[in-house]
Amino acid sequence: MRTPAAPRPCLRPLEPIRPDLLGARLLGDAVLHACVLGILLAVAPAVADTPLSEPQTQAWRAASQLLQKRCVSCHGAEKQEGGLRLDVGQRVLQGGDSGKAVVAGKPAESLLWQRIASSDDEQRMPPPGEGAPLAEAERELISAWIRAGAPWPHEEPEVSKHWAFQPIAPVAPPETAKLSNPQWPRNPIDQFVLAKLDKHQVSPAPEASRGELIRRVYLDLLGLPPSPEQLREFLADGSPQAYDKMVSRALESPHYGERWGRHWLDLARYADSDGYEKDRPRPNAWRYRSWVIEALNQDLPFDQFTIRQIAGDMLPDAEIVDHVATGFHRNTLHNTEGGTDQEEDRVKKTVDRINTVGTVWLGLTVGCAQCHTHKYDPISQREYYQLYAFFNNIDEKDVSAPTPEQAASHEAALAKHAQEAQRLAEQRDAYVRDGLAAAQASWEPTAAGTPGWETIEPTASKSKHGAKFESQDDGSLLVTGANQVSDRYELTFAAPVDVASVRLEVLPDKRLPKNGPGRADNGNFVLTAFELQQDGAPIGLVAARADFSQNDWEVAKAINDNRDDGWAVSPEIGKRHVAAFQLAEPVPAGATLTVVMDQNYKGQTHNLGRFRLSVSPAATTALDGLPSKVAAALQIDTAKRNEAEAKAVADYYRTIDPQLLKLEKQLADHQQRQPKGPDAVAQAVVERESKRSAHIHRRGNFLDPGDPVQSLGLNVLPPIAARNAEAGPDRLDLAHWLFSPEQPLTARVTVNRIWQRYFGRGLVLSADDFGSQGSPPTHPALLDWLAGEFRDNGWRLKELHRLIVTSATYRQSSQHREELEKLDPENDLLARHPRRRVEAEIVRDLALSVSGLLNPKLGGPSVRPPQPAEYSSLTYANSAKWSVSKDGDQYRRGMYTFFQRTSPYPMLMTFDSPDSTECTARRSESNTPLQALTLWNDVVFFECAQHLARRIVAEAPASDDASRITFALELCLSASGDGELAERLTAVHARHQELCRAAGDEDRKALLGPASLPQAKPDQADRSDQAELAAWVLTGRVLLNLDAFLTKQ
Repeated sequence: MRTPAAPRPCLRPLEPIRPDLLGARLLGDAVLHACVLGILLAVAPAVADTPLSEPQTQAWRAASQLLQKRCVSCHGAEKQEGGLRLDVGQRVLQGGDSGKAVVAGKPAESLLWQRIASSDDEQRMPPPGEGAPLAEAERELISAWIRAGAPWPHEEPEVSKHWAFQPIAPVAPPETAKLSNPQWPRNPIDQFVLAKLDKHQVSPAPEASRGELIRRVYLDLLGLPPSPEQLREFLADGSPQAYDKMVSRALESPHYGERWGRHWLDLARYADSDGYEKDRPRPNAWRYRSWVIEALNQDLPFDQFTIRQIAGDMLPDAEIVDHVATGFHRNTLHNTEGGTDQEEDRVKKTVDRINTVGTVWLGLTVGCAQCHTHKYDPISQREYYQLYAFFNNIDEKDVSAPTPEQAASHEAALAKHAQEAQRLAEQRDAYVRDGLAAAQASWEPTAAGTPGWETIEPTASKSKHGAKFESQDDGSLLVTGANQVSDRYELTFAAPVDVASVRLEVLPDKRLPKNGPGRADNGNFVLTAFELQQDGAPIGLVAARADFSQNDWEVAKAINDNRDDGWAVSPEIGKRHVAAFQLAEPVPAGATLTVVMDQNYKGQTHNLGRFRLSVSPAATTALDGLPSKVAAALQIDTAKRNEAEAKAVADYYRTIDPQLLKLEKQLADHQQRQPKGPDAVAQAVVERESKRSAHIHRRGNFLDPGDPVQSLGLNVLPPIAARNAEAGPDRLDLAHWLFSPEQPLTARVTVNRIWQRYFGRGLVLSADDFGSQGSPPTHPALLDWLAGEFRDNGWRLKELHRLIVTSATYRQSSQHREELEKLDPENDLLARHPRRRVEAEIVRDLALSVSGLLNPKLGGPSVRPPQPAEYSSLTYANSAKWSVSKDGDQYRRGMYTFFQRTSPYPMLMTFDSPDSTECTARRSESNTPLQALTLWNDVVFFECAQHLARRIVAEAPASDDASRITFALELCLSASGDGELAERLTAVHARHQELCRAAGDEDRKALLGPASLPQAKPDQADRSDQAELAAWVLTGRVLLNLDAFLTKQ
């Protein structure tokens, strides 16, 4: 518990954090070592055999819960100092070693009361160093209990009967006619609130001023102040619907998703780095953040918002956005240190996922049952690992996930590409239709004498070292299997025609290294020798020619007597190449021939991978002669060719026509340039196909597995229904169960957390603990009515927000009420609106907004605004490089600031931003001198002051000080230019004017910054000289440091 620092000038102090009132709820601190020595206590014999009255029950419950919170660390099940135990009714009433400490009905005579109320450190309980003294309201709980006769029920209620575990029953709001002020309520929320105020004879506060209301609504819903134009529009609207219209405009703003998305990221433990020692950046983490913002702006119902995050990957026909939503589970820490046990890291992530789900949707401290059965709530260790089983089957996976903008841009590019492809195809088809036949007719006379090549089909094939030859549809052979450092291929065939020449085509293939045509790692080959044999006897080859040969590896070397060289084709690998070999004497058709190819290159696997052999009756080394069927058909007059002959010629000509080949190449090249999809990746999870077994971890140690468990829920809550009864419930079933009508926690926990965002405290103070050790609700009927409304209206978040912010309760003034200081110091009765400093990110957003620097861009990657020099060097091995963003990105909202877990942005941490290592349901709040120093000296806020000064000078309606002061207050505080604050600011500014006029040029220039700073209205920028502008920089710094600027009133 922090004691607030003294307030800054011109402003009321922030509300102190104090313990609760009248037993309505108890301070939700971690268990404090508050000790009440056993020598004090022996409770009067007041254990009731008959049921307690309602007042007695309230007094007992308040006192017993206080004893549980403040005393059980020293007087509980594991430890009983002075023989006193305070967590079991009979033991409380038995007292301690020194006898009685309570005189029923008489607090002043009770030693217990005397000690807890003592100001003497030697007498006071708890003693110094064991916990803070009980606050006045806490002492009153004990006093009220003693005055009531120190009652204690004979049988304490079962924990399973705890209020939070009971179904949400329909609740009727109190009748307006029976309230003290029937005209005050604006909606049922106010009826509940006023009914409780009436019980305590307290009236609600007056409504806040219109300027305060619009600023309050904008800060709560958008995290940004209203612009002067928005303020004036609202103030000028005198209609009864003015407030509701203003709320509707705010709810429709895209900045709503940012504001409430940042709240959600606290729960989701979002960060841009892994954590642990290496703390590597997560370049795609922002995709989840953008999904959250977009989902909230679209008012995605909270049940769907939840189901997609917990099990979006398991939805039928899951879309990309559903996978992106599961990034919720990827926000865990990730250990990449050397020697990390990957299974241990996975288990830690799984545990974090369980505990986070337990906090966010159940409001229970389920993590207390990881090592042993929960000491206070009905959660056994077995039940904990039943929940563990739901998440034990998760695998992490990065998925392709283009943003809507990227997808739209890609679709447009594809459409444009398809349009061009269609044009090229139509151009080709027109030529085929109108010009190809004439081109063929012109070609035929010139081709009639061209030699023909006949592809051979081997009747036998052999590899010296066992390679296999697979026939392909085009008559080629693909070599597979053994690939030794040398090989000899022998292919035997019957000559289909007279053979005077042999042609070898080496062909590319995607199945070969580098697409071949060789089997070497680089796709090459070396043909050491090429021979033709008949009946085992060699046939002389007199000439060889190739379309390409590697330097010093010409094809002619494949038919010489040297076996140390040969034919190769590097660097033209991955392409078709052709070699032709001419025989010394032709061989007649029908002869049995064998092609022998030796490959023996310096002990390396440079063997052929795919090739085709053909023969020709012509003594030629022409590489691309005609196929024999085409050559034969060309010898026949066109009019006398049969259908097969005509088709053979036409089909062949299509493969060589220059114009057609050009058009086909244009089309093929265009298709190769098809736009690639965006390189957009998102972190996600998927469900494993093979299910991991889950076990109890004895004492929480994953290396010591106990009994196996199945995925099931908590016995104290309704069972989880399975879509597949035989397989049992899975993660998707769990997600659906969270919103089943019988499950009471999700609705209560969610509306309470939202209420907390508006009022600083929930109707249940312990937002993350609805269990037996949590705080009871201050307004239980209101809590259940809100939960029922939220559930029954389709889990619509925006409607819940509208309901709250349009209530008279919300619209009350936040003015301090002295008459309530003792009766209601924590505002439990809701007799006024609370005053609280805005969160860390909003502190930054406010300064950027009023200065005119704010970049309103929505979503996208995280940014790096300026931070103190060398700060990032605090990370492991200086691994976090911080390059300040440019082009306006450095002025984006605080929620987009890159969050490095081991060195988070210091300004955010100064203002109590969570460290993101675990789920945060309620931020801590501090008020420290360092915050004021940050606002005064941080480079970002100084630059904001410079821009604010220029904006005031440029945009104020007139150049006199009064007009500028009015505009400045309107801009920064949504306040008028009259009153005490305006007077004091005028005096401060006058002093600044004196200082700046007396200062030297260099000092003024240092205040003003670069001359290139943008101005709102450049044509008005000369209305003030440098001294005046410098004075407004100083005054701007004061404005940005006011509590009124940082406080939601």
